[in-house]
Amino acid sequence: MITPRSFKFFLSLACFAGLVGVASAQKAEDFSNSLNFDDLQSPQVNIAKGKGFKPKDWLEIEFSAKLDNVPPANKNEPFHDSVTVSWNIILKGQDRKTYWVKKTVEHVNVPADEEIFFSVYLSPNTIKRITGKDRGGKNDLEAVGGDISINGARAGFFKAGKFKAGWWTADAPKTVTVTQKFPLLSKDQTPFKLFWYDRYAEIRQKDQ
Repeated sequence: MITPRSFKFFLSLACFAGLVGVASAQKAEDFSNSLNFDDLQSPQVNIAKGKGFKPKDWLEIEFSAKLDNVPPANKNEPFHDSVTVSWNIILKGQDRKTYWVKKTVEHVNVPADEEIFFSVYLSPNTIKRITGKDRGGKNDLEAVGGDISINGARAGFFKAGKFKAGWWTADAPKTVTVTQKFPLLSKDQTPFKLFWYDRYAEIRQKDQ
């Protein structure tokens, strides 16, 4: 027998299920068209005592996104508390092996109502160690891809290369070596940490 109290319970449950259904049906947005690859030289900063060195090239991989397809947790604040980007890069080494390198970066205080940029970097030494060349660019990469999650829920993705979207969620084939020997770096781990600050999403620090 359904009493008024039990009816209210089932009605609330149905409403909750409906909300979950809407959230799960939220289509992940494709940000692939905004992917950009750039060679950046190590910055030279003028200080009282300069030291001579020849700037080397970093590889920057970035994309931009306006994350308004998911409403902020607080409708009165147009910011997302947490945006996590999973980065996956497949590249061919000078040893003819294929490597898969990964990095997950969490961002905080991310505006929901404006375009913001996300990036990772390969250092000059990493590029030379992998490719055997002093300069490395987009042509040294076989595939790039990853997901964007807002407060734990998938909200978007990006990809470039010959593989289908979502390849990064599958296990690596035997011909690909997953390794952390060649690290991907977030912007705050590079000499570009203080450059173009307002262009990029704020990165959560370990002590936050």
